[in-house]
Amino acid sequence: MIPDWETTEVFFSALLPVRHPDFWSRFAGLLAGTGVEPRLLAGTRDVWARDFMPVQVAASEFVLFQYRPDYLHDNAELVTPDEARQAVPLGARLCTSDINLDGGNVVASSDKAILTEKVYKENPEHARPALREELAAILRANCIFIPKEPYDVIGHADGVVRFIDEEVVVVNDYRELDRGYGARLEADLRRHGLTVERLPHFRTDEVVDGIPSAAGNYVNFLRVGKLVIVPAYGVPQDDLACETLELLLPGARVMPLRCGDLAREGGVLNCVAWAIRTEPTRSSPARLPAGR
Repeated sequence: MIPDWETTEVFFSALLPVRHPDFWSRFAGLLAGTGVEPRLLAGTRDVWARDFMPVQVAASEFVLFQYRPDYLHDNAELVTPDEARQAVPLGARLCTSDINLDGGNVVASSDKAILTEKVYKENPEHARPALREELAAILRANCIFIPKEPYDVIGHADGVVRFIDEEVVVVNDYRELDRGYGARLEADLRRHGLTVERLPHFRTDEVVDGIPSAAGNYVNFLRVGKLVIVPAYGVPQDDLACETLELLLPGARVMPLRCGDLAREGGVLNCVAWAIRTEPTRSSPARLPAGR
């Protein structure tokens, strides 16, 4: 797998600047002084690029999983077609899999991948042991399956946990909101030898089109190499989230970005970003415009 800290480029749906112009203006302005240049993906039908684009499993190898999320069953117009999902760096190999899996449900280090158990529900035709074995082979990783958040209709791991390095993860602090779920989650992660740290976490009651707001989620930060952009919501927890990540990542540049407008649609920074590693001589993936 290619962990966040090894990524070098980041891509976004071309719809993001159109649907969220104020957010995009803030985001592009923040990135302008970082050396990370945002690029746009053409032909997409939704803004959540992390979920429908291929998963990078090696420096020059990507896997395109089936994209049939149950939360879009009644919104087929939002499902990005395969032809727009197949763009990978020049010279890279693109493999396909019949497993139904969103990229947001794959949280990776170099040799581990964390997924929620929702993957079982999404692939009922696969026996669970066989599915686990196949995913481990495809991802080239030790797969760790965690419970999804109760009542979460999306069920992605990147809203629950992220790797800080090969042995350390951060999770939402569930002690005030759902102590039982948090205890089970942390126990599962520690059982696999991981050190668990916590980021602040709160929830709002806002729901848009059946999807709960992601406001209050800091785990869904964007990390591209040594750059870490943290969702912010104009509350005191914003500072605590950034301070915690600065302590855990002393070599990183940690920056907050107001995300309230985007969060109302159910996701934040990692959700909208397709961050990948490219070779130094490859400036952009094939078939992708360099538009901004």
